[in-house]
Amino acid sequence: MTSSHRSPDAVTLLEQLRAGALTAEQLVGQHLHTLAHEQPRLNAATSIFHDAALAEARRLDREGDRSLPLFGLPCSVKETFGLAGQQVTAGSQRMAPEHHAHDAEIVRRLKAAGAVVIARSNVPELAMTAESTNPRYGRTNNPLAPDRVAGGSSGGEGALVGSGSSVFGVGSDILGSIRIPAAFCGVVGFKPHSAAVDGTGTWPTVTGNTRTWLGLGPLTRSVRDARLVYDVIARRPLGAGSNAGGESGGRLVVPGGFPMTIQDACIGQALAAARSALVGSGYREEAQDFSQVRHLFLQIPKVILDDFYDTWIRLLSTPGAARFSPWRELAAQLLRRPTIDNGLLTWMLIAPLMKPRRQSTVARIAEEYASARARYHAMLGIDGVMVLPTLGLLAPPHGKMNRQSLKPGVNGLFTAHTMGNYLDLPAIAVPAWKYRDAATGLVPSVSLLCAPGAEARLFDAAQVAEAALN
Repeated sequence: MTSSHRSPDAVTLLEQLRAGALTAEQLVGQHLHTLAHEQPRLNAATSIFHDAALAEARRLDREGDRSLPLFGLPCSVKETFGLAGQQVTAGSQRMAPEHHAHDAEIVRRLKAAGAVVIARSNVPELAMTAESTNPRYGRTNNPLAPDRVAGGSSGGEGALVGSGSSVFGVGSDILGSIRIPAAFCGVVGFKPHSAAVDGTGTWPTVTGNTRTWLGLGPLTRSVRDARLVYDVIARRPLGAGSNAGGESGGRLVVPGGFPMTIQDACIGQALAAARSALVGSGYREEAQDFSQVRHLFLQIPKVILDDFYDTWIRLLSTPGAARFSPWRELAAQLLRRPTIDNGLLTWMLIAPLMKPRRQSTVARIAEEYASARARYHAMLGIDGVMVLPTLGLLAPPHGKMNRQSLKPGVNGLFTAHTMGNYLDLPAIAVPAWKYRDAATGLVPSVSLLCAPGAEARLFDAAQVAEAALN
């Protein structure tokens, strides 16, 4: 098994490409070879662009500008991101495929910076659960333990980057969809704030109250790689390193009253080590009240279902036939004739209980979230960071993640990563290979979060944590 943990990161590979120690064709070829070897085991890619990628690599070697920020780096792209001449299916057999004449803006930027797209990656159906399995492309397996989930919804990206098949990938994150796969697959995942990266040409177009929950960002082999890719895709790049992390003595905000469950001891050990490293580098701890998280967490399914349920019904309904019925689908699944993924169906079956009936209820919840965002952004300010477990569990066996994450009530395993979405906080997940679980070989992950505008400090702090954890 190849692993991104032992592979040179993008920054190192760029140095080799620019020094002439490596050609783009060689690098792309190596990764296509790894991908061909790993694909039968992981099923992480939905399309592989073997010939086109090699042709582009040869073109870059011949006439490309080696100073391009991503020159010659082979990357992968989530299946829900538009590629010119390709269709977005979101893993669904029922949804009519969406044809794209142009690359999504995020893909256009990657290509303009010299990156070579070698593959598209698998997702859960309609990209709405934390297990990347669907009726069209099947199930993606975890590169560290194929009997376990790769996470979702950018699970194919986690598996491609985690297996060393792709130097980096890009995904989207509305409830942990970049950071969950990063955590489960042992890689770095960065979710920017919602306005940081242009979503034009990506699926779905989110217009409701969760539009401020959705961030587009990279999955990479290192924190410095995440910053490198972010500077290409962001509307406002951060530019050269600021070193704000240690010397200026920022605040390490310690959340009091935070409902959190840690299932595996290695996660707690990694969390303690990351916090200790930041304090050692000059951060001062500051306790703050986060007891409101319990209430905010309980509102999540209400807002998600208000934004998406009617769209799901429309997308899954066959033109000229009866409207899609979750209850008919449940009967079909009991007869082992499913037409949609069980995780997506679970979301739809809780709708009668959780979807608000009145728009006044939705407006009240939206106002609570807006008020909380303003409060916590001000609390974190330009010099505050938080360190939390990315999730309270290691990658579970197939089938168990959806059962755990779609249960009603406050679930402390998932309170940390979801907060990054509804509060619209930039958040980066960092693997902790030094604290790898002895029994399973799985890797715990910690996340650092900040207010929008403090991203340079966040990356600096994440590098401090990364050095302590790996």
